Amino acid sequence: MSWLKRRYRNRLLIFAVGVGVSLWPGASLGADRDPPGDPHKGIREETLRFIALGTPDDLLRLREAFEKRGQEIARLRLAIPSEKEEEFAEKQKKLKELRDRLAESEALLQLLDSSSSEVSREQLDQVYAKEREQLRKELSSRTDELKRSIADLEKEIGSGQVQYLKTLEEEREALARLIAVRREWLLAEYQSLSGCSTDDRSCVARKLKVLCRLSPLFPTGSRAPIITLIQDVSDQLHLGGGTTSSLCNYLSHDFGS
Repeated sequence: MSWLKRRYRNRLLIFAVGVGVSLWPGASLGADRDPPGDPHKGIREETLRFIALGTPDDLLRLREAFEKRGQEIARLRLAIPSEKEEEFAEKQKKLKELRDRLAESEALLQLLDSSSSEVSREQLDQVYAKEREQLRKELSSRTDELKRSIADLEKEIGSGQVQYLKTLEEEREALARLIAVRREWLLAEYQSLSGCSTDDRSCVARKLKVLCRLSPLFPTGSRAPIITLIQDVSDQLHLGGGTTSSLCNYLSHDFGS
């Protein structure tokens, strides 16, 4: 590797360690160094378990988690039930019950007022007139109380959803950082293999593995250069034609992980 390549790779490795890439399974740089801060800060435990860093297809799942967070954020912003709607299910159920009770109370109050308009207080005996007044007070009080309870619960649900949205946005940003760091680490690794001879089948296979790992770390619309490189490198290995996924699957089974 030339002096310029070594300088580029060293600078990139310093950057990668600075944001925590050394904690990724498989990273060999700086094993005895403690990176500043937590590289997984902002990522929930359930997401880390789903990604399962260091296991097969972890980068595919990393991309999947990133895209799902984006979809979930969009749904929340459009007030569409999200994948985590169960967290608010009980409160939403209670809110529906309160609204049903309010509708019932308002209907009874409306019926009472309609009846009162047909038969005035003066036409009733004193005892029934007082009972009617008491009934109306109770219905009005119940209606007002239900309205306050609904307003409080709506505020609580709204606050919870706002906090959940913030959590998702922070997690998506953290996932984006992990993707960027891992992506640039793999680009540097591929650069280190640029001097491979086409006769060195093991080295060429390593290049293809790096490309297969890189592919999911780029958005679908930005993968054209990687797909081209995968085809070129697979031709050097005489693997024949096929889709990117089929070539990468073939590689993982026939050349080892």
